[in-house]
Amino acid sequence: MIASGSVSAHADTLATQNVNNTVLSAVTISASPIHDHEIFEVPSQVDVLTGREKMARDSGSLGQMLESIPGVNNQSAGTQSGKPVVRGMTGNRVKILSNGQSTDYQAYGTRHLPNVDPYLAERVEVIRGPQSVLYGAEAMGGIVNVIQPEMPYGQDPHGEIASEYNTNNQETMFGAKVGAGSKEFAIQAGVSTRSADNFTVPNASTTGDDSPLFVGEVPFTNFENQAANIGIGYQQDWGKIELRHTQWVSKQNYLGIDDSQEALAAGQKLQNDETQLKAEFYLDNDWVIKPSYTQTRNAREAAHDLPYETMVEDKGTDHYLDLLVKLDDVKLALEHPKIGDFEGELGFELTEKEQVLRSGELTPSAKESKRAIYLFEEADYDKWLVQVGARYDWHEVSAPLDGNNEQFVPDIFDDSNNSRSFDVLSGSLGSTYRIDSNWSVAANVASGFRAPSIFELYAGGEHGGVQAYQMGNPDLKDETSLNTDLSLRWQAPKTEMVATVYQNWVDNYIYLANTGGTQISEAGNTIPEMRAEQTNAVIHGFEFSLKQQFTQAWSSDLALELIEGRDTGNNQELPLMPANNLRINMHYQPQDLAGLHKQKFTVGVKLVDSKNAAGLYEPFSQFDDKPFGTASTDAYALWNLGYQTQVKLDKQNLYLAASVDNVFDTGYVDFLNTYKGYTLNTGRNVQLKARLDF
Repeated sequence: MIASGSVSAHADTLATQNVNNTVLSAVTISASPIHDHEIFEVPSQVDVLTGREKMARDSGSLGQMLESIPGVNNQSAGTQSGKPVVRGMTGNRVKILSNGQSTDYQAYGTRHLPNVDPYLAERVEVIRGPQSVLYGAEAMGGIVNVIQPEMPYGQDPHGEIASEYNTNNQETMFGAKVGAGSKEFAIQAGVSTRSADNFTVPNASTTGDDSPLFVGEVPFTNFENQAANIGIGYQQDWGKIELRHTQWVSKQNYLGIDDSQEALAAGQKLQNDETQLKAEFYLDNDWVIKPSYTQTRNAREAAHDLPYETMVEDKGTDHYLDLLVKLDDVKLALEHPKIGDFEGELGFELTEKEQVLRSGELTPSAKESKRAIYLFEEADYDKWLVQVGARYDWHEVSAPLDGNNEQFVPDIFDDSNNSRSFDVLSGSLGSTYRIDSNWSVAANVASGFRAPSIFELYAGGEHGGVQAYQMGNPDLKDETSLNTDLSLRWQAPKTEMVATVYQNWVDNYIYLANTGGTQISEAGNTIPEMRAEQTNAVIHGFEFSLKQQFTQAWSSDLALELIEGRDTGNNQELPLMPANNLRINMHYQPQDLAGLHKQKFTVGVKLVDSKNAAGLYEPFSQFDDKPFGTASTDAYALWNLGYQTQVKLDKQNLYLAASVDNVFDTGYVDFLNTYKGYTLNTGRNVQLKARLDF
C-alpha cells in the first residue's frame, strides 16, 4: 500500500526527444511518507501525469483527462462533467485529493463533478486499489491526487500563460501561473477560465429502437468555469509552513427531457473555496512533526427545470436547491526514523462536516464527525520492499428532526434512525520483490471501509441532474472490502510492461436501485423513483500496459482493461461497470526542424466492447424499453490524432499541441455516458493548445 501527499515526476515516461536517446526514461515518485521510489518499485499501481503529457491531456473534465490510464474510465455528462472511475468504483468510493488533503464535492450524483481545474495542478497522481489506511473512508477504489506546483523557494520570478480551443463546443480556456521565491519565502499563484457552448454529436439516423432524441447540437450542455489559487510559504532549517487558498466557480446546464420528449434544462451553480495550512517541523534524530488543517466551503445551487442563466427566478422557493457544505479537516502526523527494520508514520485525523439545506428538498441538513488513527510502516530488504499499515475509523452521522428537515420526517427518517455511528479497523500489506534488474513482482492485500453518506441515508426529493426522485435508506450498514492484487512487471531500457490481476470483495455494497415506481416532478413530468439499497459484491479484473521504444523516432504504448462486477447477493451484474477496452498509440518523434523541437506525432485507436445494462437497478435502465436512447451499448472504435512541439523564442519556450478526437465523427455511446438515454457521445473535436513560459 503506498501513500503520499505529493508525487514528484522527474521525467516523462516516454523517451525524451533527443535524437541520441532511444530509451524510456525512469519516473521517480514519492510513493510513501518515508522515501522516494521509482514507480516500478512500489507495491501499488501508480500513474502520474505531468509535463508535456499532462499538457496534452489537460481538460476541464478530470475523468476525461485520466481515462487513458489502464483501469481508469470516465463517467461523463458531455464535455463539462467527468468523474474518474477506478477499477469499477467512483463517487464516494474514489477519493479526490487536493495536495494530499481530502475534498468534498457532494459526490452523491452520477453527474457531480470534482471541483477542480486540472490546469492549475502541476501533476495528477492516480493510485489504483484501496488506500483506506492512509486516506480513510472513501478511498476503497483508489485515489486521485491533484497536486499544485511546489513552492518556488530560491527561484527567480517565472510563469506561463496558456490558451486552448475546442471546435466541437467552441470551448475556450485561458490561464496563467506565476511564482517566485527567496531562500526563505515563496509565493505561487494561478488563474484559469473556461467557457463552452453546447456540444455536438454526429447526425446519426433517428430511426430504430436505439435512435437518439438529439443529434447535431445538443441543447442545455453549455457551461462557464473559473478557478484561481494562491500560496505562500516560509522555510528555515527547523522546517516549513505553507498556506494555500483555491476557489473554483462553475455555472452549468444539464440536459433532461419531459414527458413529451422535449429538451428540459437543469441549471446548476457551484462554488468551492478551500484553504490549506500545512507545516513540517524537523526534530532531532530525523523525527518530523507534520500538522495540517483544511477548511472547505462547498455551495451547490440547482434548479430542476430552468437553465442557469434564468434559474434565479426560482431562488428562495421549494423548487430551488440551495445546499451548503462546510468541512474542517485536521491531521497530525509524526514521522519516525528507522526503528529496527522499519521507518514509518503515525497519524491522527479529525473531521467535522456540516451540511445546511437552505432551500429545496433533495437532502437534509445534517452533520458528520470523523475520527481516525493510523500507522504506516516501510522496510527495504535488498530485493524486498515491504509496506504495512493499520487504521481505526469512527464516524457519526446525524440529521435533526426540525427546521428545514421537517419535510423528511417521518417518510424518510425519524427519531429512531436519524443518528448513526460506524467504526471499523482496517489494514494493508504490500510488497515488491525484485527478481533481477528487469523483472519484479508486486502484491497487495488491503481492507477498506466506507460509511454511508448523508445522501445515501437521508435523501428524499427530486434530483434534477438525473431526472429521478431519489430516496435514502437510514438503515444502511457501512461498506467493508477486502482487495487483493498481483502484478508482474518488466522494465528494460526500451520496454516497460505491467500485468495486474485483482479482486475486490465488498460487503454491504450500496447502490441506487430503480424501485419500479414513479413520481411526478415539479414540472409535472413522470420521473423514476430510486432508493439506496445494499448487497454483497465482487469486482475482478485484469490490466495490462506496455510501452516500447523501437528506434530513436518510433515508439508505442498499449493499455488493456478487462473488468467484471457481480452482485453476489442477487446473482447478477453490478451497475455502472465500465466495458472492456483496449487503447493502442503509435508515436513518431522526428529530428528538430526549422525551430521546431521535441516534435511528437501520435496516431491512436480506442476499442471498446459492448455492454449490457445490469437489469432494473442499472441507472438509465428505463431507456432499454423506450423507442429512443439506450442503457445497454454496442462496441465501438475511435481513432485519434495528436501533435506536440516546442518552439524556442529567445529566452522563452512556446509549447504547442493539437489533436483530433473521434477523427471519423463516429456515432457511438459509451456505457458510462449519463446522456446515453437521449443522445450520443461527442462527435469530432479539434483541440488546439498553447503554453508560453516566461
